[in-house]
Amino acid sequence: MSNYYDGIAPLYDVSRPLPSLISEQVTDCILELVKATPETKFLEPGIGTGRTALPIIKRGYSYTGVDISKEMMDELKRKLHEVPDNLTLIQADASSLMFEDDGFDVVLTTHVLHLLPNLFQGLSEIRRVLKPSGYYLACENLQTQHQKDFEGQLRAMLAPYQEKSLQTTQVISYPSPYGEELAQVLIQQGATVERVTAARWQVEQTVGELLDAYELRPYGVCWLVPENIFFQVMREFRKWCLERYGSEDVVLASEATFEITVVSNWA
Repeated sequence: MSNYYDGIAPLYDVSRPLPSLISEQVTDCILELVKATPETKFLEPGIGTGRTALPIIKRGYSYTGVDISKEMMDELKRKLHEVPDNLTLIQADASSLMFEDDGFDVVLTTHVLHLLPNLFQGLSEIRRVLKPSGYYLACENLQTQHQKDFEGQLRAMLAPYQEKSLQTTQVISYPSPYGEELAQVLIQQGATVERVTAARWQVEQTVGELLDAYELRPYGVCWLVPENIFFQVMREFRKWCLERYGSEDVVLASEATFEITVVSNWA
């Protein structure tokens, strides 16, 4: 996993853009939800390139970030030019946090839970390091509908080429780490859970822009097959898109949202 994110670190923000105005709107929402004060201490397992963290860090809050990928955190450092006193970065596995119990007022994650080998262990660690009066924020900025449809077709075309081992490996089935399934898990653990939409905005991309983005291989779906097969399928996919849309200049548009599952009273 660290090798994958090390490899895509320079492409991560470009392939998952969060407009600056939307980013500030999300930050305002987060600070209001957790009733932040100058003493509030944040922890983000899977901080990555700081896509969610950066505006909070720039506002001066104490922020600790953990990530398995040094290259991802190096991208965050490049944005900051130098690491400020209020930021601590640690290269480590988010499944096993090295902090004492009840150490943070806020723990937040963005698209990390699905990467953990054991969802319940990851949640247990977050719960352990969170103060009894603290907040856990599970953030989601998932694909728009046109992006889901686009990637769904690519997945269908890649499927016949996937290695048998990927198709037959037995894995433990966990609830989805997003949306209602995650909320139900947390409610069963005694937490108070609220779903909040922090921001909405319109995303517009041409078919050609989407194709060019996938050819850079910044997404997990691009690594389901060996490189030579992937680019063979991408050539087929371009032909399919030309037949489907008529031109790579066709604009696809749909709404994006930034959702937050707000967890409190999780002592």
